[in-house]
Amino acid sequence: MSDIKKKVLSWRRNDEASVEPLIDSGELFRPAVILCVLIIAIVMTALLVIQAAYDYRRLFNDHQVLVHQWDELQVEWGQLLLEQSTWGGHSRIESEAESRIGMRAPEPSDIEIVRDEQ
Repeated sequence: MSDIKKKVLSWRRNDEASVEPLIDSGELFRPAVILCVLIIAIVMTALLVIQAAYDYRRLFNDHQVLVHQWDELQVEWGQLLLEQSTWGGHSRIESEAESRIGMRAPEPSDIEIVRDEQ
């Protein structure tokens, strides 16, 4: 073998024999724990974001249903007010009074004015 090959082989053997680990296993424990905690925190945060989005969509749908019910109730309220004004109109009350209990408007000659004189 040539001198160069012998030197390279001896250098490799010396290097392999003197190889020490760069980081001790005890030094890897803390970063590994921190990494695991961060991964768990990220997963939990992602799950909470998903839950918040689901709650928002559900509440928004409930809100839309309530708005639709509100609109329907407003329409019904308007119809009831119209019906009340129809049933409570003067001509309706007068016609019911005449037909049911025989009431009639007095003739002008039947009207007497009474004054309270003390």
